[in-house]
Amino acid sequence: MEERIAHLQSLVARLDDARGRLEAATDAAGAAEVLAELDEIAQAVSAEVDRQRRAAAGDDSQLGLL
Repeated sequence: MEERIAHLQSLVARLDDARGRLEAATDAAGAAEVLAELDEIAQAVSAEVDRQRRAAAGDDSQLGLL
């Protein structure tokens, strides 16, 4: 469980960092790069939510996979 929490905290930190860089972006290319990273983070969050749903449903066989 501690590992899952640490992973989620890491994703939140990445989101905060990317938000700051997006706000500071001065050109479209820089903004596009940050948006691509935000897409990757969103996919990671979605995967983690799916893992947690499976765990809550009693199927914890996938919990150890990242």
